[in-house]
Amino acid sequence: MSNCFNYVLANLACIIFSGTVLHNLERGVDKQISTVILIRMLCLLEIYFLVDSIWILFESNVFTVNSIVFYIVSIIPYLCLLITAWLWYMYCEIVQGNTDIISHKGTLKSIIPLYIAIIVMIIGMFTDFLISINENGFLEYGPLYVLLLCVPFGYLIHSSIKAFLRAYTHNRYYDHSLYIAMGLFPLLPIICGLLQSFFITTPIMCYGATGAILFLYLTAIENRISIDPLTHINNRQELHRYLTIKMRSNPKDKDLYLLILDVNHFKGINDKYGHIEGDKALVTVANAMKASFVDTKSSSFLCRFGGDEFIVIMEAYDEKQVRNQAALIQSNVTKLNEDSGAAFTLSVCVGYARYDYNNPKTIQQLIAQADEKLYEMKKNR
Repeated sequence: MSNCFNYVLANLACIIFSGTVLHNLERGVDKQISTVILIRMLCLLEIYFLVDSIWILFESNVFTVNSIVFYIVSIIPYLCLLITAWLWYMYCEIVQGNTDIISHKGTLKSIIPLYIAIIVMIIGMFTDFLISINENGFLEYGPLYVLLLCVPFGYLIHSSIKAFLRAYTHNRYYDHSLYIAMGLFPLLPIICGLLQSFFITTPIMCYGATGAILFLYLTAIENRISIDPLTHINNRQELHRYLTIKMRSNPKDKDLYLLILDVNHFKGINDKYGHIEGDKALVTVANAMKASFVDTKSSSFLCRFGGDEFIVIMEAYDEKQVRNQAALIQSNVTKLNEDSGAAFTLSVCVGYARYDYNNPKTIQQLIAQADEKLYEMKKNR
């Protein structure tokens, strides 16, 4: 009996914790589709924790119910986890830029395994192929139970593998850390879910789900701290952290360069067209920077340094590669601005500096050196 109430208390603790996270997300102003999906996931987990607490009371014969009610109460927690796993898959696809997934066709394709699992659950209501109640009133699993477990695990494993692959095939610093977090998130629920299927009266899954929520929530907070809210690239604080690490590691075959970008006549854009258009111009520059490093194999770090200034940290074989990359950024800024139909001309000036590992400088000195080069470029325009 004490194990039963400990199980209930564990779920109640998880309800309180996840409810706090849910409250914070609901209170926030960020209502992007990815955030809405996370909110729905948390709502489903709250239901899971609650119904799972009721289930253990029936399983432990604290309350006696007929087999149909017991079956329904046994299957609802699984259904919550199943839909949560599907929502996580959708979240990962959206964050990784797969906009087709939210189309009618894309959503329909992604939900097919979920429908199969629901059909299996319906079959289980009328047969013993899924779960059954033995003569002592305890739960027993049938041959279809393994198939049922494969569906949520399949969603989680697919999302994890894809995120890890993208983490090591995309070179942008922010993308790398985000994809690593997305790859790690499902591991704890998967491990705890497998253990829970063998030790059904031990509260393992609730801890796994709550631990994953905590990890995801802390990652989201860290991203908010390190990401510029307007342009969605790294901010100055993250620049200092990243450069401190890079200055300690000396790559043998490449040099470390810092590029500083300044928007030409930005004050004039703000004064003539307003700050909203000025903000759009800054977003265009950030998008042009991202587009300029999509096909490069070298690692890159993109940052809004402040105001209309941006910084890129990149590794290159020589100055020619750096100049070519700077020219590509300038070309992309012009192209994206023209494609947007903006009423103003948008261009940037780029200065750069190489970090000399044999003659170390501080971050401020390296930026000042690149800034001098930027000033020369502006003067010779």
